[in-house]
Amino acid sequence: GGSIAAASSRRPRSVAASEDSMVVHLNVGDPPLSVQERVQAYVARRIPELEQHVNQHVERRSDALQREVDEEMAGQFLLQTAQRKVFDSQANYLRWQNLRHQVLQKRLDTEMQAWILEAVESWDQTQAMEKQDKEVSETDLIFDYITKRAAHINSEKLPAQIPIFRALHASYSLPSMWRDKYA
Repeated sequence: GGSIAAASSRRPRSVAASEDSMVVHLNVGDPPLSVQERVQAYVARRIPELEQHVNQHVERRSDALQREVDEEMAGQFLLQTAQRKVFDSQANYLRWQNLRHQVLQKRLDTEMQAWILEAVESWDQTQAMEKQDKEVSETDLIFDYITKRAAHINSEKLPAQIPIFRALHASYSLPSMWRDKYA
């Protein structure tokens, strides 16, 4: 269905013209989308390949951030709390988890927008189009089968004229006792 990389060359022109207009379909001659158009398409969730690329990029960056926070702060925090001996090790570990969560949330809030923009800018649209051209999903095949005519329609057997019915008088729509009341 709705894919940026869908090749319109494999579909007849009439079917391609009638498809959902909200989905971006690139023809072979279409120029690649600008960064602003990619951002708009990502926000509107019109390009599944772009959304998948952004999700993978953000996931990689998030994992790297978690490793960085764990490496930088875990040993230092647990060592300091163990030296102070205010709480037992289980409570200190729980405090560490809370601090880790707060630090990760704060860093994610500040860096997530930049990561998404970075992913949108780094998305290789032509590679995604080539990959999509090679694979035709089962869903696309079913969609094509359902939406295309399976039989030829003989226009000679269709009605040639529209029947014209005479208008009914208003009395037909009134109750049967209307004459007694208003006569």
